[in-house]
Parts: sequence; structure tokens; C-alpha cells
Amino acid sequence: MTDPESNLSHHKTGRARRAFAGVLWSGFNAVVPAVSSLIVFSLVSRVIGPEEFGFVAFSVAIVTTIGAFSPAGFGDALIQWPNLKSEHLDATFWICLLWGVLLYAGVAILAFPLAGWFGVPMLSKLLPVVGVRLIFDLGTVVPTALLSRQMQFRQMATRTLIASVISMVVCLVVLYYGYGLWALVISQLVSAAVVFAVSWTSVSWRPAVRFSWQAIKELKSFGGYASFGRLITAINFEQLLIGALLNSLALGLYAFSRRIFQIINDVLSGALAGVAYPLLSSMQDEPEKLREVFLATTFLSSVFAFPIFVGLALVAHDAIPLIFGAHWVEAVPALQAFCSIGLLTCIGIIQAALLRAKGRVGFWTWYQTGQQILTILTIVSLAPFGLTAVFLGIAVKTWLTLPVVAILVGRMIDVPPAKYAAQFISPVLGCLAMAVVVFGVRNGLTLSPLQSVALEMACGAGVYATVVGCTSSARLKDIIKIMKLKR
Repeated sequence: MTDPESNLSHHKTGRARRAFAGVLWSGFNAVVPAVSSLIVFSLVSRVIGPEEFGFVAFSVAIVTTIGAFSPAGFGDALIQWPNLKSEHLDATFWICLLWGVLLYAGVAILAFPLAGWFGVPMLSKLLPVVGVRLIFDLGTVVPTALLSRQMQFRQMATRTLIASVISMVVCLVVLYYGYGLWALVISQLVSAAVVFAVSWTSVSWRPAVRFSWQAIKELKSFGGYASFGRLITAINFEQLLIGALLNSLALGLYAFSRRIFQIINDVLSGALAGVAYPLLSSMQDEPEKLREVFLATTFLSSVFAFPIFVGLALVAHDAIPLIFGAHWVEAVPALQAFCSIGLLTCIGIIQAALLRAKGRVGFWTWYQTGQQILTILTIVSLAPFGLTAVFLGIAVKTWLTLPVVAILVGRMIDVPPAKYAAQFISPVLGCLAMAVVVFGVRNGLTLSPLQSVALEMACGAGVYATVVGCTSSARLKDIIKIMKLKR
């Protein structure tokens, strides 16, 4: 239990050990939510088709877009603000909760008009139900910020684990009784409700019936930029545009691929992101430690994420129909495009954490704005050429804009480009070796799809681990030393 009244300051000792332990603990516990999501996803995807999946994805995209217009970024300000007081917590809580209620009312009122406008009658039924999660999500902003600021990563991981397990059980029960489409919807609501309940039981702070405009004034610069940044990144422009310019079938294929990507990304990068921001925030005035920890977390993120995304892209054509059914084979190109983006996501999460920790939230917000504008232009221009062209265009756009942030981050912490790029040499070599082995197994042996996928994954993982272990043994030893330091 955290007690914000007695201690609202950042940790100044034992941070590296606490953070790395938090990554490992969170990563271990994230396996259960990922497995539960995969089980639910694989079962539901065999019951409903791409078009029905598209209905749910469209409703979620609309609710997410409406929910993006919120002050949730003030939670990030609570994490970063050096002299945090109870007044800041009270004011942020009441603004977020009231905003959540108002946003839900807007979703419920707009359900029928939006269903008619988009020509998807099912939206009138889905939106009022999906929209309930807006109240839960905004009601969780302050306790989540407190847990993150105090680096209570075990509690944060535990709440996700509990929510995932309970939502999986509820989803399977609903699915068993024949409500396939609604199983996805209900599981999302249950997950948000459980996260809300567990978050509040994990902190001892409770809001007082008061509101301080002075507290909001102190947080408004960082909180305003952070909220705008969340607005830009949370709006599902891709899903809205694909659903509007193409059709529900195309949106279903896109949302299917995106969901698989999210499951993997939540395990690999999600836990690290939750640790990196509060850790780097606590070191914002200690340049040497900040640089050391930034490079270490960047290296670890790439070591774990690169082989997963590259490996999935290599085996996707056989693995997707094997696990989810042959009717999803058309989603393979989209999934492979997401995998290429995943290689950058694991790096970008650390870069974003550093920029926000150093107070450069304004730059990151405008960079994300530019990315979204480019995404819109890419989809609109390539939609006439089909879904595969859209997927590839988004991936190429993401790769071409990578150097912008990399250069800024390097200058900010005084890291030469060559030293920054060196963090990725070992995982890239490991992935190349893995690809050679996977193609060798696939073309050299005559096996069933299940046998082929299993052997490719086993051999690829073994070769990757061997290459990384041989080329990065010294680097891994240095990271272990950082974990043992009392700082």
C-alpha cells in the first residue's frame, strides 16, 4: 500500500535495482495476461468472422477517439512533478472523474447518429456498452500515477494479472452461451472495472472534497501537453479511416493483426515503459546516471523485442491459420507490417520516456502529431490500392521518420550516434542468424505446418540466444552490476 500523505517524493536510492526488478517482475506477470488474451482471442476468432470483428473494432475505435479528449495526461504530470502535494491529487481526480462521466454521456447520445452516419447499425447497440469503460479508465488516472511514481511495479503488474484472468473467465462464459461478438465487448468492460477496483485498493490515498485551481495551474503546462499527446496517439485514425474508406471486412483484418501486435507489445514494451518513465524522471537532474540507465534499458528492450517480432513475421503465414483458422490468412501481410513497426516501438517507448522525464513533452507531442498526420495521408492516398498497400505504407512511413527522435535523444544526453546504434548490433546479428535457420528448416525439411512452426521457433530461438550471448556477454555483465548498485 502506498501512502502519498507521508511520501510523495521520487526515490533517490536503490532506483536501478528497483526498476530492473520491476521490469522482470512485471514481465513475468505479464505472461498470464498475454496468455489469457491469446486464449480468448484464438477462441473468439474461430467463432466470429472478420466482418463481426470489424464491428467491435469500429465501436472501440470511436469510443477511444472520444475518450482521447480527456485530461488523462495530468496523471503523467503527477509522476513528473518534483514537489507533489495532496492538492494536486485531489484536483486531478475530480477533473478526470467528471470528464469521464460527461464523455460517456456523449457516447450514449451519439450512438444512434453515428450508426446511421457510418452505415453500421450494430454501432447503436455496441457504443453505449463499450463507452462505460471511459468512466473506469479516467477514474483510475490518479491511483495509477501514484503507483508509478513510487515504482510500485508489483502492484501494477498484479492488477493487470487479476483483471486479465477475470475478464478471460467472463469472456469464455459469454462465448460458451453463444454470444461471440459480445464476449469481446463484455471482457473489455470487466477488465477496466477490475483495474479500477484493484488500483484503488493498492493505494491508501483517498480524494478530499476540495478543488485547487492553483494546483491545476502548476500542472497545466506538462499535463496539457501530455493530454494532447495522448489525444494524438489514442485516436484510432487508422481504424476509423479504414472502416470508412474500405469496409468492415478490411477493418476486421486490420484490427485482428493489430490486436496480436498489442498482446505481444504489452508484454515486451508495456512493462518496460511503465518502469522507464518514473525511473528516468527520478534521474532528470543526474546526467551520468540518466545516460547509463537509458542505454541499458534501450539495449534490454531491443534484445527481448527484436527476436519476437522478427520471429513472428517469419512464421506468420503458417502460424496464423494454424492457431486462429484459415479465414484469417488474409491478415498475415498486416501482421508482418506490424512486426516491422514493433522493432521501432520497443525503442520509441524508451525515447518517449526520456523526453517526458526531461520535460520535453511538448516536442514529443508535436512529433506524435506529425506521425498521425502522415498516417492519415498514407491511408487516404493508398486506400484505392487495397489493404496490403496501406499496411506497407504505414510501416515505411514509420521507419523513415525514426531518425528524427533518435538524433534529438542522442544530443539531449550527449550520446554519439555510433554509441547509440551500437546497442542494436547484437540483437540484429541474432535476428539475421535466426532468419537463416528458420528458412533452412522450412525449405530443407518436409513437415506438417504444426511441426514446421514448432521446429522453426525452437531452432530460431536457440540460435538467437547463442549469438546474443556470445556477442553481448560483457554488456550483460555491466547491466547486472548496475542492478546491484545502491542508487
